Amino acid sequence: MKTKFMTAIAVALAMSATAVAQEANSAWPWDFPQSVPLTAETGQNVLSCYGHYFDAVEEGKSLINNVQIFYNTTMEQVGKDKSLLASWQKEVEVPNALIIPLDRKGKAKKGDVVLTWWQSGSGMQRAKVIDDSDPTQPWVCYLDTSWPNDPDSPKAAEKRKGEQLKPGTFTVLKGGKWQSGEQVAYRANGKWNQGRIIHTDGDKVLLSVFANYIEATTKSRCKLIPFKEKFKPGDKVSVVWIREYRPGYTVVKADEQSGRVYVKQDGNDKIECKSIVEVTKMLNDE
Repeated sequence: MKTKFMTAIAVALAMSATAVAQEANSAWPWDFPQSVPLTAETGQNVLSCYGHYFDAVEEGKSLINNVQIFYNTTMEQVGKDKSLLASWQKEVEVPNALIIPLDRKGKAKKGDVVLTWWQSGSGMQRAKVIDDSDPTQPWVCYLDTSWPNDPDSPKAAEKRKGEQLKPGTFTVLKGGKWQSGEQVAYRANGKWNQGRIIHTDGDKVLLSVFANYIEATTKSRCKLIPFKEKFKPGDKVSVVWIREYRPGYTVVKADEQSGRVYVKQDGNDKIECKSIVEVTKMLNDE
């Protein structure tokens, strides 16, 4: 009897230690508040890394070392610190800081950049509006998908046709604002790294960065990358290479409508196709 009692205590202690370890591993690791105020209604489209966040917490994994890809889902109930989201498996409670509501009554015009998701695929996307015949259902070219490097490729021509967004599934990005979805270059380890704003709070910024990890930084270490820079052949630019903006590139051709810029690295004849979120003249003197 004594042996069984001691075994039960040992098991209980082990389970308690495991629970503590899981709680410590999945604790909020970023210097950014979880309780971002959200304005959203039940059934409204949102972007969130709900699955990755919930799985990491359930398994006691470190959030800071866990990929957090933002997908589309819908709001069930807004909370002060966390909100309830609907997923195809179950309802999931997620910190507000990891939820981006999309405009329920969004209207876009040609040339606008919007925050949405890849509606024939998956995952958060910025997109350039190419047809605003119906402003509530614009046709867009996605900016966070890869294109062929050859501007005359049939595949590039196919991509230029774009895709039509559904109503209530996008937010127009204003450009030059500290808004969810805007592109930034942020200073880290002496380099300009690239990221997308998830949320801001005062001087603090929460970013989705290379390989879909999350980092917190400050506005003072960031530069907003405008979506409406004008590029022409011969312009000297900095271009995203893996995680950072690198100087030493020259514009070969700019396709303003689709939001694509074709560049060559100095000393190299290879043409590369980049999105407007990956190219800037703002960092030339940095």
